[in-house]
Amino acid sequence: MKKLLVLAVLLLLVSACGVKPTPVIGAGPAPTLRNPVGSGRGTEVILYFVLDGRLTPVTRPITSTVGPTTTLSLLLGGPSYAESADGYVTMLPRGGGQVSLSLEAPATITVPFAVEQLNPTAVSQLVCTTFAALAAEGRFVLASTVVLAGTDTKLPPQSCQAF
Repeated sequence: MKKLLVLAVLLLLVSACGVKPTPVIGAGPAPTLRNPVGSGRGTEVILYFVLDGRLTPVTRPITSTVGPTTTLSLLLGGPSYAESADGYVTMLPRGGGQVSLSLEAPATITVPFAVEQLNPTAVSQLVCTTFAALAAEGRFVLASTVVLAGTDTKLPPQSCQAF
């Protein structure tokens, strides 16, 4: 009986490692990629905006299927009224102009503004939205990076820094 009591005490001491329990710490939404390809009503695209200082995917309903270039144009248009009301913002400059995407190596996003002074979150908005749009079509960039070209320069290859 004494041995059993000593064993129980030893097990209790070993299991108490000295680390105090902590509550769950929220880290934002779980990373997800859905395939929003479809036609007609109910079609949606994934755009990356900023919420509480973090890059966050936003699912936006659209009325027809769109490609990656149109999806990037939607991103450059900024958050919708409803998205803004929910606290989403963009780090990208608003403005007109044509956006293009070339998938020839190296894959390149060309935007109608200067890119050298963009902060990392703005760059990730473009890159992550591009990858989500390509994934929706079942297409991928082999190197998992894209070059961002603007009116001033080309940035080195970038990867999605959303998670």
